[in-house]
Amino acid sequence: MAIVIGLDIGTSGIRTQAIELETKKVLSTAITLRHPLPGSNVIDHLDFCLNNGRDVGHDIVVRAVDSVIRSLDVEPGQVERIAACGNPIQMSIFQNIEIRDLAFGGENTLKRLGLTRPERKTAILDAGKIGLESVKPSTQVCIPPAVAHMIGADAIAMIFKSGMLDRRETALVTDYGTNAEIGLKVGDEIYTGSAAAGPAIEGQEIGKGMLASPGAISDINAIDGELSITVLDNAMMGQRAYALNPKTWRITRRGADYVEPKGLTGTGTIALAYTGMKAGFIKLPKIATADSKIHLFNGEIDFNEKDLCEVGKAFGAFRAGHLTLLNHVGLKMSDIQTAYMAGAGGTYVDPIKAQGVGLVPPNVKDIYQVGNTSLAFACDIAKDLSVIDDAQDIADRLKGTHVLFPVEEAFKNAYICELGFWEGISMDDYKMFLSMYQLPEYPECTVTPNIHKVVVRDIPNLGSKGLHIVRDIGTTMTAAFDKCTGCLSCEKACIEKALKVEGDKDGGFTATIRTEYCDGVACKKCAAACPDKVYDYSKFVVKGS
Repeated sequence: MAIVIGLDIGTSGIRTQAIELETKKVLSTAITLRHPLPGSNVIDHLDFCLNNGRDVGHDIVVRAVDSVIRSLDVEPGQVERIAACGNPIQMSIFQNIEIRDLAFGGENTLKRLGLTRPERKTAILDAGKIGLESVKPSTQVCIPPAVAHMIGADAIAMIFKSGMLDRRETALVTDYGTNAEIGLKVGDEIYTGSAAAGPAIEGQEIGKGMLASPGAISDINAIDGELSITVLDNAMMGQRAYALNPKTWRITRRGADYVEPKGLTGTGTIALAYTGMKAGFIKLPKIATADSKIHLFNGEIDFNEKDLCEVGKAFGAFRAGHLTLLNHVGLKMSDIQTAYMAGAGGTYVDPIKAQGVGLVPPNVKDIYQVGNTSLAFACDIAKDLSVIDDAQDIADRLKGTHVLFPVEEAFKNAYICELGFWEGISMDDYKMFLSMYQLPEYPECTVTPNIHKVVVRDIPNLGSKGLHIVRDIGTTMTAAFDKCTGCLSCEKACIEKALKVEGDKDGGFTATIRTEYCDGVACKKCAAACPDKVYDYSKFVVKGS
């Protein structure tokens, strides 16, 4: 039996499926809940590879991919082909090709460093050359092309798999992940951009956040004076698990399919922001409760004003991206007729709530929720290699219409407006600032869109062998600091429990971090907690690197 594998290497985790080639049936699905490198954004991953060496980062990612493939429970000798999708940074680390051009970006800097950008066109390699050990060395590994600095195969996937290419109206597609890939179709042209939304959109970098996985709070609704809490079950389906009294934060009842929550995922934060603002216990930029916290489960899962700030910064990046693309082509918000929502966030979120917090343009007629298009596209290529030619055609088509947000004055100005909104300025003032910067007007929402839930899960078919969650996928990195007293303040400050401090044979102390649990340079709560300021995160390296 010949087997092919679709592989999605995302910024926040790895997802893969095994498929029987002849029948095209999905056999099994395996995912990780985190990325094997420290951090939950691409900047952290680049930083790790630059500090520890590209080979080290590549080896950790490849070993994680091996672990996930082994969890698919298929015979290595039967795997004929693997197709991998992801953004340019993830694909470059996976292939072990140049990444410094992605870290430094500007052409003048690249010239000064003597760097030449890799073409990042379609690549078909042997698994042995990449270093995969979970399949035979001759297994084909197919990698679709990238378009630009932050627009890769995953963005091509959302454009291709959403179906927007087959429609005539002006349409917008957005992947609701940390990199906020956006595509705007106007006539026969497609304009793309990518904004660093940050990990809060996927439930990370907030105190009790987590990725979409079993036990994650994925939706919150205000019903008859209570808050109804939806939690993902083991099949990644949302169950209305329990209800809360928003005055006492006590559980008033449990559902028949009660699932105990473990944390709050990205879609849950969207629902919480929308419901909280509607119900009045969130009044930007404050949480209007006695202790400035929202207690979602027995005092164990709380949401505070720092979390709200992180969420606002993430949400603002999406709307700023939408405004920037519209400004680039001279369109108004009201010109967008159809919106497509991709990724896990785009699948599990309530589209009306997403629209209510600015993540979907107002007054669109139709909203389509299309799932994990990156994994779906990888599976399409794995099943039929000719699909990769379609990917190259789209990449070539998009190269001339990519909008680089970091150098766009419109994006900078739009994001300033968004930060102002989440810091509590009035809607009238927000609109005034948009006008002052000559950005598209943001109208009131007067149209209720038609919702088309194309898939019920971000991965619609888990296969006959079901879903496997792989947890131990990283490695350890260590550091020792002069004058460290072993007070353990850094260890206690790590909310992910990634850090351990132990005495060493020389009478000093050695700090060890598990890479897959560490939130990276975007966090550094460990360094901030050191009372003597001797802790230096940059000194952590993988042994032997």
